[in-house]
Amino acid sequence: MSWMSFALLAALSESLKDLLSKQGLRSVSPQLAAFAACATPIPLLLGILLFTDSIPPLGPHYISALLFGGTLNILAMIQFMRALQSSDLSLAIPFISLTPLFLLITSPLLVGDMPTTQDIAGIACIVAGAYVLHIQSVHRGLFGPLVAIFQQPGPRRMLSVAFIYSLTSNFDKIGVQNSSPLFWSLSITSVMTFGFILGLRFLPQPPHVMPHSRTVGILILIGLFQGIGLLLHSTALNLGPVPSVIAVKRSSMFFAVIWGILFLRERYVGQRLAGAVLMMIGVGVLGFGQAG
Repeated sequence: MSWMSFALLAALSESLKDLLSKQGLRSVSPQLAAFAACATPIPLLLGILLFTDSIPPLGPHYISALLFGGTLNILAMIQFMRALQSSDLSLAIPFISLTPLFLLITSPLLVGDMPTTQDIAGIACIVAGAYVLHIQSVHRGLFGPLVAIFQQPGPRRMLSVAFIYSLTSNFDKIGVQNSSPLFWSLSITSVMTFGFILGLRFLPQPPHVMPHSRTVGILILIGLFQGIGLLLHSTALNLGPVPSVIAVKRSSMFFAVIWGILFLRERYVGQRLAGAVLMMIGVGVLGFGQAG
């Protein structure tokens, strides 16, 4: 299979994880949902490692990538869950598409992937898509939709996630290159889980409502799709250039918009589909332009 196939499957898995996360956040805190997303995949990844692979030789940059990537991924996961809890799925998820925009800065610095002349067109499409997502705010003036992005907590938090992901994607590639896709997936998930355990143990937490059996099942499925998506994503990063892999993987936002409309009955169907499509086009132009 090509890197594009792995990235597309990772996108589908991630979109299902996002849908389940939105459902689960009705009953649990963002911190607990984030912890479940990290802890649950570990048995799956460990089992696959034991039966299909061995511990690879570890490169000199493995530990540093693990520490930096793990710390940043913890922050991103919590912000991600908070964004989903405070906003519609079909509104918050598309803002992840800004990750390749931030990669224009972080990729050259961290892994040497240089931008190309197609970047401006890609940026324009992404900004246009973000504008369309909030087009109902145009009555406030021409810049009303752009101002609305920063006024609403869901999109605002997802913007911070997109920036953090632009860093972690590069650390993921470094980690995979200094180990293996499977071993890196297990490593980063384990470090994140340990970090969440420390946080849940020693930091002040909001009161938790004991989840019922249906919510526990949802949390397990969140972790399952998180683990599958992480493994597919790491494999794709090992085979293809970082910006292009991220561009294809961000097609998950289109799936998520569809799930939000079909299963959560979210509003503004036309504008959110149009905005997501524009942002996907921009991501594609950015990602594949940088790979050219």
